[in-house]
Amino acid sequence: MPPRLIHVLVLLLAVGFSSATGPIHAHPSVGTTPVAFEKVPLANAPVKTYTGVCVGPDGMLYAGTIEGEILRFAIDADGTLGEPQSIISVQTANGGNRFVIGLRFDPSSTADNLILWVSNTAFAFSNGPDWAGKITRLSGPDLETVTDYVVGLPRSTRDHVTNQIDFGPDGALYFTQGSTSAMGAPDRDWDFRAEKLLNAAVLRLAVAAVAAPPLDVKTEEGGTYDPFAPGAPLTIYASGVRNAYDLVWHRNGYLYVPTNGSTSGGSTPATPNPFDPPYAPRVDESTAGPYAGPEVPALTSVRQVMNDYLFRVEQGRYYGHPNPTRNEYVLNGGNPTAGADPAQVDAYPVGTLPDRNWRGAAFDFGQHYSADGIIEYTSDTFGGALSGKLLVVRYSAGDDIIVLSPDPNGDIVDAQTGIEGFTGFRDPIDLTENRATGFIYVAEYGGQKLTLLRPLPSVARAATAS
Repeated sequence: MPPRLIHVLVLLLAVGFSSATGPIHAHPSVGTTPVAFEKVPLANAPVKTYTGVCVGPDGMLYAGTIEGEILRFAIDADGTLGEPQSIISVQTANGGNRFVIGLRFDPSSTADNLILWVSNTAFAFSNGPDWAGKITRLSGPDLETVTDYVVGLPRSTRDHVTNQIDFGPDGALYFTQGSTSAMGAPDRDWDFRAEKLLNAAVLRLAVAAVAAPPLDVKTEEGGTYDPFAPGAPLTIYASGVRNAYDLVWHRNGYLYVPTNGSTSGGSTPATPNPFDPPYAPRVDESTAGPYAGPEVPALTSVRQVMNDYLFRVEQGRYYGHPNPTRNEYVLNGGNPTAGADPAQVDAYPVGTLPDRNWRGAAFDFGQHYSADGIIEYTSDTFGGALSGKLLVVRYSAGDDIIVLSPDPNGDIVDAQTGIEGFTGFRDPIDLTENRATGFIYVAEYGGQKLTLLRPLPSVARAATAS
C-alpha cells in the first residue's frame, strides 16, 4: 500500500471514523413505536415570536421572545396555560429590545428561590453590533434582579449569536456561540466579518469562578480575554461547531449538539504562507502539541451545500467549521481520497486531509433541515417507549420533531419521523418537556405561537399494558 494512502487511513481512524463516533443515518424511518400525541392550541399564549421555552422549578412555563420579553404561564392540570405574566427585566436593564435565546434554571433554583440564566444579544437582524453577547442571571420572585455574568461575547452581523444554554453534570454552564461566516473565511453575505477566538464553538462557563461579574470576554479589537489562560472562567470546550441553536447533556453522560451547516456560496481560509511561529493556540494543543500544518488551500464561493449534523461533542475536539484564530483551516472532512469520504467537501483537491482533531457526526440530518431545539425525553409515558430518546425540532425542511435513539455507548442507532402529533409545525425552534406529566411544549418561531403536545391516553394505556 502506498505510504500516502496509509497516512490517509491512519488519519481517518485517528479523527474518529471508527465505531467510537457511531453510525450516521441520513434517511430516518417512519417508526411503529406505540407513541402518539395530540396537538392542543394554547389560547392564552399571545402571538409572539418565541425563541425558547422551559419549565421552572415552580411548575410554570417560561417562554422567551425575540424582543427580550419573557412570559410566565401557570400550567393547568390538562397542560393548557393560564394568563401570562410579562417579565421585561432584560429589556429594562438593556434600555430596549434584546434577543433572548437561551433560558435555563440554575440547578439550585427552587420555587421560592428562582434563578434563571439567559443568553442574550443585541436586537438586530442585519448589521448587528459585534461583541454584544451576554450571559445574564435573573433572580427574585419576578426575576427582577438582573446580573450580567459574561459580557463581550462576539456575534455575527445576522442571526448567528450566543445561543441556547444547559448545565452540565459538572455544574458548569455550557452554551453554543455561532460563527460569523458561512464557511470560516469572511464573505459578502455575512458582511465580511472575520471569525473571532470564541466563535463557532461550545463554550463552558465555570459560574463559581466569576468572582466579580460581569466577566468581559472580548478577545480581539481591544479585548484581552484569554480562554486558554490557567484558571480562565470561560473556556472553549469544543471547536468547529458552526451554528448550533441548542445543546443537551443526556443522562448517558454525553453532550449532543444539533448544528446547522452552511448553504452554498461561502469561502474557507487557507493556512498562512509562510506558516511560521508563533502559532495560535488550539483546543487540542495540550494533547497533540502546537499545530504546524499541513497546508490547506482556500476555497471561494463554494457551490456545495453543507449538511446539518448532530454532533456527540467531546471536550477538546473539532467539528468542522474553520476558524483561523484557532489554527483550524479544513472545512468538515476535507477531501482525502479519490473515493467518497465522510463529510467530503468536493471543491478541495483530492488529498486534502481533515484536521487532525476532527470528529465525525453522530447523525446526518441532510441539507436545509435546520435542526434546532433538542431535549432528552424523560417520562415513562407509553411504557417508557420514548424515555431516554432525543427529540429534535427541524425548523426548515421537516417542520417537525425527529426522534433519535442513542445506545448505551451514546451512538445514534435509530431515527424516527412521522409520529402522530410531531408534524405540521411552522418553523419550530425550541421545545421542552414538563417532566411531571410528559407533556411537551413547542415554540413555533414562524407560527408565532406555543403548542402543547399531550400524549394520547388510549395509546399511552395500550403501550403501558403491553
